[in-house]
Amino acid sequence: DVIMAGDGYLLVIVLDVHPQLAEQESIVHNYLSACISFANIHLASNVRNTLAVIAANHLETRFLYPQDTGEKVERQKDGRLELLCQVDESIEKELRRMMMHGGKAEQTESLLSGAIGRGLLYIKRQETEDVLGKKVHARILVIKISSDTGSQYLNYINTYLTAQKISTPIDVCVVGNDCGLLQQGADISGGYYHCIQEVSELLQCLILMYQADVGTRKKLNVPPMDSVDYRAACFCHRTLVEMGNVCSNCLSVYCKAVPLCSTCNVIFQTERPLMKIVKKKK
Repeated sequence: DVIMAGDGYLLVIVLDVHPQLAEQESIVHNYLSACISFANIHLASNVRNTLAVIAANHLETRFLYPQDTGEKVERQKDGRLELLCQVDESIEKELRRMMMHGGKAEQTESLLSGAIGRGLLYIKRQETEDVLGKKVHARILVIKISSDTGSQYLNYINTYLTAQKISTPIDVCVVGNDCGLLQQGADISGGYYHCIQEVSELLQCLILMYQADVGTRKKLNVPPMDSVDYRAACFCHRTLVEMGNVCSNCLSVYCKAVPLCSTCNVIFQTERPLMKIVKKKK
């Protein structure tokens, strides 16, 4: 679709707030400050831009903005826009609460796949509630900072195919190690994937690479994306495998041969010794 200069963009930010980061206060402060600052930049760049923020930890996903609290917004006296003040107050408080009081989960990853699914539902709801029935120009930005195990492989693939069907690109910015599953989502949906090593680089990376919309980004000289890791995660151990056994009924992947599919309960045919066929006498 052609986006006019005056049209606004809906940006759905999915934030990773895993509690394993709460032990390092300096990283938490830089991480939250960069995310909130980028949200303010998106709203201030165009008066028609809209924003939605969804946070995900290992226990739940939660809408942080917009929030329908019913309270009257007071007019600001420090020169800031009222909308930016709402973003600062409603997002930062809830982010710290989810990160600090999420409990310990050393081997559990954040529910980012569920947060991406909620973001896609929010985009479709905005389209159905539009009076003129116009196509909502939207994109999803996933910011991940914790480690992953591949346990949500099937959920990720479902959200990627849905985003591709409704023409919604999924941009991904990863802090630390590369994430193959999110890299697949960016490639399938037509988004952009980039990995940085330090949290101090996050705000600069978000402004330079993810502030522009999809149409404008094609004219920018952004770094090319590396080769996409399309390894699948096995359904038995949730690890990425290069070769495995695939169920012919539900396409579940297993790293080793199993007698029964745990997804659809189909019994696999095992190799049997060849039996000599006895010819019938005439």
